[in-house]
Amino acid sequence: NNNNAVDIIASGSMDQTLVSHIHHRGKDHNDNNSLALHAVYSGGHNASINSVVIASVNGCTTLVSGDWDGGLCVWKVPSNNSLSSDESNVAPKRKKQKGSSSAAAAVGQVSEISPTSFFRAHKSNISGIVWGHETDTNNNSNGQSSSSTLFTASWDHSIKAWDVESQNEILALNGSKVITSLGRCHNSNVVATGHPDCTVRLWDMRSSSNSNSGSGNVFDGTLRPSHKSWISAVEWSPNDPFVLASSSHDGSVKVWDIRSSLPLHTVRAHEKGQKSLCLGFANRTIFSGGTDCIVKKFRF
Repeated sequence: NNNNAVDIIASGSMDQTLVSHIHHRGKDHNDNNSLALHAVYSGGHNASINSVVIASVNGCTTLVSGDWDGGLCVWKVPSNNSLSSDESNVAPKRKKQKGSSSAAAAVGQVSEISPTSFFRAHKSNISGIVWGHETDTNNNSNGQSSSSTLFTASWDHSIKAWDVESQNEILALNGSKVITSLGRCHNSNVVATGHPDCTVRLWDMRSSSNSNSGSGNVFDGTLRPSHKSWISAVEWSPNDPFVLASSSHDGSVKVWDIRSSLPLHTVRAHEKGQKSLCLGFANRTIFSGGTDCIVKKFRF
């Protein structure tokens, strides 16, 4: 929420906990109090949480999380002003959870949120979740969405499109490789996926509306393998629909123009022997976080 200078940040963990924090960016908040626990989400997952995504859908802030067993949970995120216990999916529990992490142990100060729905979306780990182009509020002039299309990718080699409200599968595209990461172009439903075979592949999620056929289109211009290890993340440029970045367990970050099969730029983001685990893309700036416990910033 840029008007109030407040961000809601959601994070999931291998200990099956899911929490959201409020980040205040206003001048009235000092550094010590700018990040506060917002809500704890429980009662949904029975496996490690590997992917989360958040957006405003039909006027409500909606959080979706995926786990290692292929389970998908949908949550209604409470207002950042307060946690109203009279909302249907808010359970005002105050007891600390046994075996919980330090973040989840703070449940004594905030309410627990129960999922609005849970369903088995894949047969294995959900490695990536993105909202469809029509659902992305960054592309909507009124800041809200009337659509609820969600794309999920999994280690079961498939990418699926879902109607979150009805839980109906709209489209399923099946590949031949495990999918380790997922990113969507900012102005279309073209997505990129990363794989353990060091390859970035491009998919057109607009190509079919038949949910039973499993048909779809993988672009012929799949990017030539350039990384030397498992691809950990792919992120599209927020401005250029032809540019994306990828990170890998080989410690490198590459920038691609999808009109070419070779990378435009390659940089060793982390020292030899260290892995690049996650990626952020903002304008012409790329951030990479690695096993060396360092976040690197690059401009190109």
